[in-house]
Amino acid sequence: MTMCVRLRRLFQRANVDGRETREGRMDAGLPSESNEGRRRWTWRMWMAHRQTSSPVPVISNQFEKEEEELMEEIQLISQEKNGLRDYLNLTLGSKIMRLNQSYEELKLKQKELMTLQHDLEMATMEAREEKEELKKEINFYSNLQCRALMENNLIKKKLMTLQQESKEVQAEWASIQQHLDVNLSGKDEQENNSILDTQEHQVSETARELGLATDQEDSILQNELPPQEAPAEELSPQEAPAVELPPQEAP
Repeated sequence: MTMCVRLRRLFQRANVDGRETREGRMDAGLPSESNEGRRRWTWRMWMAHRQTSSPVPVISNQFEKEEEELMEEIQLISQEKNGLRDYLNLTLGSKIMRLNQSYEELKLKQKELMTLQHDLEMATMEAREEKEELKKEINFYSNLQCRALMENNLIKKKLMTLQQESKEVQAEWASIQQHLDVNLSGKDEQENNSILDTQEHQVSETARELGLATDQEDSILQNELPPQEAPAEELSPQEAPAVELPPQEAP
């Protein structure tokens, strides 16, 4: 700001000097410069004019002093600018370092999150595979249960048929047993009858043999004894001597 103020003062003095020169020219009877032909003076032109055509050396000395002061102020301003630049570099550098540290931390967190996401994706894939395997096992066991129920029903039906067949077999066996019993009883009766027939035959044979023996004894006695008159009445068969039969065995 001070530099700008001093530059304005310098330009104002240049304008005053220009007015003084115009007034001097008018006092000397010289023609004044018109506004149309007047050029815009630059800083270098003004400095060259001040160095060559300055009528007053005191003003040039003041201008040189002010110029030196301005140069010193410019140097000070440049130093301040450099200091501010260094300060900004330090402050912004620390902030940038902090930002870099936070960026690195965020990068590490991002890597951790990416690894966690990858692990979660792998876990979800494994869970899906296990779910599919469990579905297959459930379907297999459900089908196995249906097969077991069907086989159980078939076994029950076969058991019922076998029970019915066993009942029929038992009934047939009972009827066969009855027939066997009847046949055995008939055979026993036949055997008993045959035994009785043989015993009766034996008894009749023994009786016949006894009768023959008695007849022989009678004939022998008749031959040895003198002939006698036969009795008028023969003995009836009831008066004949009784013959004892042997005891019969129980069948």
